[in-house]
Amino acid sequence: MLTPGVKPEQAKLLYYKLWALHIDSRALMNGASASIETKSVETAPKKPRKLKVVKAGMFFRLAEKEIKDGVEIVMALGVDTASESKGRDEVRWICAAVRPATDTPEAYELFVANQRVIGGKWLIDEIKLEYDIHTRYYLIVGS
Repeated sequence: MLTPGVKPEQAKLLYYKLWALHIDSRALMNGASASIETKSVETAPKKPRKLKVVKAGMFFRLAEKEIKDGVEIVMALGVDTASESKGRDEVRWICAAVRPATDTPEAYELFVANQRVIGGKWLIDEIKLEYDIHTRYYLIVGS
C-alpha cells in the first residue's frame, strides 16, 4: 500500500498470492519431504536483460558477492525502511528466496519466510517468472 501507483486491489491480490505461497512453503518444509535437495540454478536464463528500476514483485539474479545458502534468485518484496532511517544512501530491499523446484525442471518456488535485506546494486538482472496456479510454481516466461 505504501508503494506509489499501487491500487488497493493490486495490493490485496499480491497479499493473497504471497500468503498462499507462504502456507505452501511452510507445508513443504514441515511435510514428509522436509529434506529438500536443491538443484543447480543452471536452468535459469543466463542472459536476462538489464533493469534500471526495481519494483516490489520483480525477480532478480543476485551478484556473486550476495549469493548465500545457494540462493541465486530473489523476489523484491519492498524497500527496507529501517536501513533508510540509518542514513544509508543506497536503497536496500527486503527480498524473499527463490529456489528451483525439486520435482519440476525449469520451475521455481518462492519462500516468503526466507527473507533478507539486499542492496539495490546487488540485484543484477531481472528474471521474468510467471506464477502458474495449477502447479503453484513460478515458470520462466516464454518457456
